[in-house]
Amino acid sequence: MKLTLKMKVRGLSKSKRNELRKAMETFKRAVNDWIDVAWEHEITDRALHSLAYEELRRKYSNLHSNSLQDAMNWAIQIVKTELKLNPNKKPKFKTLMISFKNVDFKFENDGFVIPLNGKRVFVPVYVPKKYYKWLVNGKFGRLYFKEEDGEIYAYLTVKVDEKQPYKPKLWFGVDLGVHNLVVVADNKGREILRIDGKTVDRYKELLEKERARRQKRQMKEFNVKKHEYGHKHRNFSRYVNHLISKEVVKKAKEHQACIVLEKLKGVKRKSAKKPKWVRKLLHRWSYHDLIQKIKYKAKLEGVPVIEVSPRNTSKTCSKCGYVYKRFKDQRLFHCPKCGSVIDRDLNASTNIARKGMKEFNKRAFLPALKGEASSPQGV
Repeated sequence: MKLTLKMKVRGLSKSKRNELRKAMETFKRAVNDWIDVAWEHEITDRALHSLAYEELRRKYSNLHSNSLQDAMNWAIQIVKTELKLNPNKKPKFKTLMISFKNVDFKFENDGFVIPLNGKRVFVPVYVPKKYYKWLVNGKFGRLYFKEEDGEIYAYLTVKVDEKQPYKPKLWFGVDLGVHNLVVVADNKGREILRIDGKTVDRYKELLEKERARRQKRQMKEFNVKKHEYGHKHRNFSRYVNHLISKEVVKKAKEHQACIVLEKLKGVKRKSAKKPKWVRKLLHRWSYHDLIQKIKYKAKLEGVPVIEVSPRNTSKTCSKCGYVYKRFKDQRLFHCPKCGSVIDRDLNASTNIARKGMKEFNKRAFLPALKGEASSPQGV
């Protein structure tokens, strides 16, 4: 599987930083020139190279040849996407960045040696400890430098070997909700993990109130990117999702369990029927980001993952299997058939786990499709 490692550039002299920024500006202009040619001739494949490469090579003689070709690849993808979404408006590349192929750079001494303006330049970066195992054993893909909020970051794609998924002994159902961000239970109905959503909701409310206050007072600094509170929302959500996903995968590995996730398709459409306060809470958190983090961390640890439809998981009794169609948004599930009373999120996560167990066992007897792994990992 492919990972993208993000590392902050450190300790650059003023002249070297300006040189890197200048190269990034050149790359941005090159992408826009490729876009102009591709848009004019409606070309979204490698035929674009023979049409304009020689001219652009003379124009951007200071830009490394492979970087110029990478600029073409970026332009092709941008134009291809824009032609589908908005065929009447020519796109413009605004990101300040530069890209290098794996044959053009070298990682050494916590930094990258890259070609800039016809010479090799060393760019040091901060490397988190957990990255070293991938930097030593992984196969490098592309490297690109990008400016974000006045800082320059290095993004390196690395191909790492996936661990072979084990045969699960248990199934962990992961229920995502409003009052509790995550409730994890196994197929036997035992609660494994519960993450209360009150603390994070309170933090989000404070940020939203501050944003509203700034808008009301029309503060001059509101439009400055470093003061945008949406940026804090995203950072906070990603950090909490990282901690949750790490704990879910850790628990699953300890118990040799398969993680059963809900399919998110159709969640927004269904949430449109819910009250305004519920819709607001649902849109306050990035559930998709959380699921993606669980998936990739599980792949790295060899933990099997499967996705199932969440249909009726909250309305089905985990004790007797009765589907209570009239069940509303109450915190406790009261089964009218067997009389059992259980926390609704624990009930739903148990049902998700059992649904995943049935789906997993069913897939295990199906022949693998062409190009698909035989393991029913479902990721």
